[in-house]
Amino acid sequence: MSHVTPLDRIARPSAFSKLFYFMRPDKTRMVLSLVLACLGEAAGMVPYVVVALLASGLIEGTLMLEMVALFSLAAAGGQILKFVLTWRSSMISHGIAFKALRTMREQMAEKMSRVPMGVIVDTPTGTFKNRFVDNVNQLEDAIAHFMPELPSNVFAPILAMTIVFAIDWRMGLAGIATIPLGVLFYLGMMRDYKPKMARYIKSEQDMNSTLVEYVNGIQVIKAFGRTASSYGSFSDAVAEYHDSTLAWFRQSWVWMAAVRSVVPCTLLVSLPLGVWLLSVGQIALPAFMVCIVIPLGFIGGVLKFAQAAGQISRMDACLNVVWDFLGEPELARPTQRVEPQGESFAFEEVSFSYREGTEVLHDVSFSTEPGTITAIVGPSGSGKSTVAKLMAGFWDASAGNITFGGVDVKDIPFEQLMEHIAYVAQDTFLFDRSIADNIRMGKPDATDAEVEAAARAAGAHGFISELPQSYATPAGEAGDRLSGGERQRITIARAILKDASVVILDEATAYADPENEALIERAISKLVEGKALVTIAHRLSTITGADQILVMDAGRIVGRGRHDELLQSCPLYARMWREHQGAVEVLTDKNVEDRAAIRPEEAR
Repeated sequence: MSHVTPLDRIARPSAFSKLFYFMRPDKTRMVLSLVLACLGEAAGMVPYVVVALLASGLIEGTLMLEMVALFSLAAAGGQILKFVLTWRSSMISHGIAFKALRTMREQMAEKMSRVPMGVIVDTPTGTFKNRFVDNVNQLEDAIAHFMPELPSNVFAPILAMTIVFAIDWRMGLAGIATIPLGVLFYLGMMRDYKPKMARYIKSEQDMNSTLVEYVNGIQVIKAFGRTASSYGSFSDAVAEYHDSTLAWFRQSWVWMAAVRSVVPCTLLVSLPLGVWLLSVGQIALPAFMVCIVIPLGFIGGVLKFAQAAGQISRMDACLNVVWDFLGEPELARPTQRVEPQGESFAFEEVSFSYREGTEVLHDVSFSTEPGTITAIVGPSGSGKSTVAKLMAGFWDASAGNITFGGVDVKDIPFEQLMEHIAYVAQDTFLFDRSIADNIRMGKPDATDAEVEAAARAAGAHGFISELPQSYATPAGEAGDRLSGGERQRITIARAILKDASVVILDEATAYADPENEALIERAISKLVEGKALVTIAHRLSTITGADQILVMDAGRIVGRGRHDELLQSCPLYARMWREHQGAVEVLTDKNVEDRAAIRPEEAR
């Protein structure tokens, strides 16, 4: 099943098939690693044979000094050869392992850019941390050690017992007499093992996810006097991990201890039988010693093989996390560029569901034209931001058509569509790179002068100039070295530099304070000059001059027109306008009161 890919959602390949999928370019090198590991195990049997022959010669009194030296050299040579072969096998397998892990991470990173945005939004940050870090790291041992060692751990016992059976079949049977009892205990260990292992893996991943959520929300948790134990989801996740771990260990430890106790006891049968055969003259002393000593050399390999099921289950669980994500349906987009006729957007009876059966947009139809302003307003959860994200191509419509320049957006390469769109969201994000690099994302080949011109237009040049390294100052993780208003102006500068023909503002000033809001509004006015603007607004006073206002409620357009028209024709818009005006008056009165309250203090 090595030809199966993650996009084949029906097939469920084995753990080894999934692993080989990521190791395809290095199959030949992996085979070489396996061969070297097996040869190393064969070389490792030499010292056991030497010990048996030396003991035999010592007991018979035939041991000569030259023979001791020769046998010692042979034992040392075998051990050195085992070291060299095993070392070389390990070096090859580790190189393959780290290359495969890099392939997994690169494919998952590329996948994130191709799946619908909903897959990313609906997935907790901790889950991505599990996928990229924990799950992939745990596969390193499976590839670098387990893969070459498992065949060699099987090969060594088979080789050893082949030698014993070749010498005397009775001693061969005696050497493996304890194996059936060990297998019985092993089957006891494997009873209900897979679901217990799956529960353990899932609980570990859930705990990691909630831990990241807990750390991200620690400010809120502390502000409300909550503790780790009182934070429900984190506490529950830790408790589930504790319970699943104990369940797994209780299932495994007793039986594994029994296996470890029984399997090594090969001498319990082979020694009495060998002594009897030796006493009746049916086996020579050297052969007897070899048959007694050699089985001791494969016990380690057998015990490691007994642990293989647990390693395979864990490997499979970790691979499934990666495999299932890589198998997520992608936004299907062509690679061949098209020629849109104009730069207008049109929604034609568009419906949309984030999840099957939960429709959030219903038969939405409207169009935008270059050089016009389209404002979308409505209560929280009415579908405003969903419309904006559909325009930006973050999702595909569940029903209906979305066209740009008369061409269905599904038929336009994503890169080409984004050349025409500048998207500014309320949740700003900056990378931990320089301010200039963050602005330059809008146009990677922009000169320093172009970056500065965009910053000036966005009203950001002033505060950037005051930073320690000016435009070379790192923005910090997620831009945490800057205030919210400063981050917003950087993202607007990025959009200005991009110079796209369509600008989508998804409540870009929602979190801005009054001072920053004025600066951001001025920056936006520079951004949208001569372009088609689609703005998701919550402050209605900012969109009274829009060419068309779409009023949304419960995923439907319930009103459309200019400001004055909607005040007369749309009850929802009229109510929202009255509430907005009332809120403005309250804030104005409060500001007057606050200034009056501090005036005496200023006088003193």
